[in-house]
Amino acid sequence: MAAAGPALAAPEPMRFAYWVPAVSTGYLASRIEQRFGWDLDFNVALAELAEDAGFDYGLTATRFVSTFLDEGQHEAVTLSQFILARTRRIKIISAVLTGLWNPAVMAKIGATADVLSGGRFAINIVSGWDKAQFEAMGQPWLDHDARYRRSEEFIEILKGCWTGDAFAFEGEHFRVAGFQT
Repeated sequence: MAAAGPALAAPEPMRFAYWVPAVSTGYLASRIEQRFGWDLDFNVALAELAEDAGFDYGLTATRFVSTFLDEGQHEAVTLSQFILARTRRIKIISAVLTGLWNPAVMAKIGATADVLSGGRFAINIVSGWDKAQFEAMGQPWLDHDARYRRSEEFIEILKGCWTGDAFAFEGEHFRVAGFQT
């Protein structure tokens, strides 16, 4: 009889997420009239349906200027917090463009949202994919590798600020001097 191998860990259960419709077109690049909302009440109702259906996450995409033929869009972090305040279980992941946010400010916003929501707020780091978002905000459009270096610094600052100790950092893209969340 062969010796038994190491016990295999039980697989993690499959988790489901949905895109939070933070833009007027629901991310559809179409001129066909849409039959859904994108206001707060619609987003809360959709999050409640997702909770009831067993979804674990909603992902709020980041946009600052119109794309996909939309008439408007909500800022992702703010919309996420309003949805969290009106739901009970679902986690909301808010996409954050690292070139358009100060990482220490985002660390404070994220820490506050996470505490007030009972641990249901998360951040999705976006290094940048749409040059128009940066140009509209008067920020430089960096080459691919520089955008990812900036995201690495952003993540390092988030983690450092979330330790609770005074955190300092000086990098190619960001500087923080003794910040604490």
